This record gives sequence, structure tokens and C-alpha cells, in this order.
Amino acid sequence: MLYNVCGEIIMINKDFGERVKELRKKYLMSQDELSDKSGIRREQISKIENGQINVTLNTIDRLRKAFNLSIGDLMDFNISEYKLKPFVKWAGGKTQILLKIKELMPEKYNNYFEPFVGGGSLFFNIAPVRAVINDSNEDLILVYKCFKKQSDYEQLLNLLKEHEMKHSKEYYYQIRDMDRLECYKNLSSVVRAARMVYLNKACFNGLYRVNSQGYYNVPSGQKNNVNTYNLDNMEHLRKYFSNNKISVMNKDFEKVALKAKRGDFVYFDPPYDTFTDKDTFTSYSKEPFDKEEQRRLARVYRQLDGRGVKVMLSNHNTEFINHLYEGFNIRVIDAKRIINSNAEGRGNVKEVIITNY
Repeated sequence: MLYNVCGEIIMINKDFGERVKELRKKYLMSQDELSDKSGIRREQISKIENGQINVTLNTIDRLRKAFNLSIGDLMDFNISEYKLKPFVKWAGGKTQILLKIKELMPEKYNNYFEPFVGGGSLFFNIAPVRAVINDSNEDLILVYKCFKKQSDYEQLLNLLKEHEMKHSKEYYYQIRDMDRLECYKNLSSVVRAARMVYLNKACFNGLYRVNSQGYYNVPSGQKNNVNTYNLDNMEHLRKYFSNNKISVMNKDFEKVALKAKRGDFVYFDPPYDTFTDKDTFTSYSKEPFDKEEQRRLARVYRQLDGRGVKVMLSNHNTEFINHLYEGFNIRVIDAKRIINSNAEGRGNVKEVIITNY
């Protein structure tokens, strides 16, 4: 019995230590900074994080004040175990190379900016406390905004359930063609958000593509049944947006990126430059992200660098991109393309991660 009790105490110490360490990193604190805020010696904080000591109630109270949390939230080990996940499948998503990107991220920064957030693979994985996210896709951004307001969130889930119940091939094309209607822009933001998620889940291969007129034109995925969301993940997403300072925008990437200040971190994941010998997907919107847009992005990158902003960018490993970012740190990595209308277009490709630090 004594062994079991001791074993449970050791596990509690370990879980609590991991919780403190995760919170410290989430709030972008070093051990020295947490020591200053809590009045606990840095050496003791190191032992707490490693699960090497039993903490007193006084220590717990000091830590929760340093993190500005209730004791209940500080001791909620289950929160630290859950990783937020994207609510849609998105071309160019970074799930497969997250570990490499995170390895190359700066250890410390103030605000997080992602001007091409897309499905938010990196954003949700690191779950920053202060962030500005943006995308040119208005309907996608409307989904993000639903997580910021409880009534919109509840309506979104109800509409998604309705889409699931009514789903059929004919129903899919009926919903898909809604953006051809003159009244489409007058529809409520939640209706358009639910449409976006449903189409993403029911279409062919999770592809988002529009034609030159801006109309969504991906064929049906021919699915008998469609699951539009994972309730557990959606609940965690709602809680995350409620408890943190997250700004959600639908503007030109330059206007958003140039809001960053010295000490902030900006991650660019734009539509990629095209390979000359491959059919590369870039049709996220009716305005193509062409070579001139890549040049404009590179100019913004250099402006941010001059301001003391920490910047990271992902793109294809093309000669053009290497030339644009000459002088910065360019690392070539292997990635796998998983979304393409042509199965032969999927497979391993070379990408670059470019940093100014």
C-alpha cells in the first residue's frame, strides 16, 4: 500500500511539473522570468518542472498568481494533454512537418502573427496566448470568428448537424452553388461558415479551389455519410479562443504583417511558388498568387527584418524563391503533398523554411 501511495505521489509531481513547464512556455516565460513573477527560486522551479519535489500550497498559490490562473485551471492536467487540431483539411497544411517547423521557431517572442493561416496546423499546435491570424478566404475566416462568440458557435454546430442529415450528392451541389446567387453575400456569417466546413468535408479530397470568377468548383467526394466536426476538438477550440487574446482578420497579408513590432514573430505560409515541371495548386482565390505577389511578400519580409521582427517563411524549393531570400537562413526539407486533384501530383517535394534569425 505504501508503495502505491508513493507511486501516485510521484506521478502527481510529474504531471504537475509538466503542467507548470507547458504553461511557462505558453506564456513565453523563461525560468528566470517565472522566478521573478512568483518569488520562487529558479532552481526550485527547475525541480518542480522535473517532478523532483513535493510542492506546498503556498508554492501552488504563487504559481497560479504568476500565470494569472485559478487554482483549478493550474491543476487541470487534462488541459495540457490536449492538442488543438484544425477544423478543416487544407491544401498546404503543415501537420506533417510541424516538428521541423517548431524546431526552427524562436524560443521567445511577444505576439504571434500568421497572415496566411489557412487550416491553422501550426497555429493550433502551438496555441499562442496572443496572436493575429489572417486569411484572404473570407468564408474560412468566418469559421474562425464563430469560435469567438458562444451564440455563433452554437449555431454553427446546429447548422453542421443539419448539413450532415441532409447530405447527398444532389444536396452537395445545391450547397456548393450557393455562391453563384446574388444574395450570397447577404447571408449570415454563420450560414456561410457552416457551408464552408460542410463543403470541405464532403468535397473531393478536402480541396478548396475556386474558378476565375471566385466560385467554388470542387466536385463531390461521393460520400454516403459526412462527419463535419469532432465535438471534443470544437469545444477545446471554443475555450481556446475565449481564454486568449486572438485577433481574426480578413485583409491583405501586407496590412496584417506590417502590424508586427520588434520582438514579435511572423510565420508566412503563402500559396507556394510553382515548379516549372509540375502542376502546382495555387487556386485558393480568384486572384492568383503569382511571381509578382511572391516579390511583394519578399519585400514585406525584408521590411519586417529591418524592424527587428522575427520572421519565418515556408515555400517550395525553387530557384526563384532562393534568389528572393538570398542572405537569409534557407533550410531545405522533404515534405509530402497530400492534396491534389490528380493523384500523380501527390508525393514528396522539396520545401524551404527561411528564417531571419
